[in-house]
Amino acid sequence: MKILLALVACTIFLRPVSLAAAEAKTREPLKLRVGLGSSPVPPLPNSVLWLAKDLGFYQREGLEIELIEFQGTPLAIAAMISGDIDVGNVSTSEVIRLTATKGQPMRAIHSPDARLYFLIAARDEIKTVQALQGKSFAVARLGSVDHTQSMLTLRALGVNPAGLTVLAMGVPTTRAQALVAGRVDATAMSVGTWASIQKEPGVRILIDHNTFFENATVVEKVNAATTKVIEEKPEQLRRFTAAIVKTARHFADNQEGWVNAITKRRAKLDRKDAANLWSGFKTSWAVNGLMNLETYKKTADFYYQSGTLEKVPKIEVNEWTDTRFLDDVLREVGVTQMADPPGRTIR
Repeated sequence: MKILLALVACTIFLRPVSLAAAEAKTREPLKLRVGLGSSPVPPLPNSVLWLAKDLGFYQREGLEIELIEFQGTPLAIAAMISGDIDVGNVSTSEVIRLTATKGQPMRAIHSPDARLYFLIAARDEIKTVQALQGKSFAVARLGSVDHTQSMLTLRALGVNPAGLTVLAMGVPTTRAQALVAGRVDATAMSVGTWASIQKEPGVRILIDHNTFFENATVVEKVNAATTKVIEEKPEQLRRFTAAIVKTARHFADNQEGWVNAITKRRAKLDRKDAANLWSGFKTSWAVNGLMNLETYKKTADFYYQSGTLEKVPKIEVNEWTDTRFLDDVLREVGVTQMADPPGRTIR
């Protein structure tokens, strides 16, 4: 009898411990490896990928995120294919290419920042867009994204690209310094690069980033995963998407919060410059996940027509996107009307 009572007591004592251990295990964060196609963190809405970790948004969604920085999309894509990362912040054109050619089926699951925030800067004596005719224009290389998008924008604003002298000059900082030195009349650059030269004499913004995007509506980057990861880690991807949307909403309403967070990551970024940057893209945050499929379709059409996807089979937008994770999040947190229209009904 004593033995029986002892066993019962032991069972009663151990059961809560076992249940507590099981509950603790279920609360363990889910792991996800995220590849970033740039380094360091850009002072743009895309910064949510880094800052969501700094401010604990991933942790609050029950995620343990490993951020892995790469110098460009090709390295991030290679890591996705090899399985070294689960999600990649990569060029939209490469997601389409790899899916269409059966190289590695991928799906865009949302965009933390759809734009590169290109603007066109010029020498101060060039007062109008039309005055660019016959002038020199610097690009990274012939056929690069900045080249094709700039020509699309200029054509829409009445400038014949054939009348420009296009010079391949490499990375944005090199082109910016060439503009300051007067070796080129105009070039495209991001608002972040512009911030580094905006106080230099003799240069001005000719076409601001909003006008540029209106005339060259291209979603340059998306967060994407292979179909294998989507099948194996749907809950991780849903939580990751939730963290990005919630971080974007936090910063869209909180200039000081973003300035504090970005200048902590980028110590050399002046707080005033950061505040000015925020003002320039305050309506561009991924508050609804920046996944308007009509805009995605226009993007694909642009890449096919510009030759970026030359000889790549044409596929429909639903073949390289997957809205399930974002739609699930928006059902939970609601669709905000402040910006970023989803372009579809979320039920």
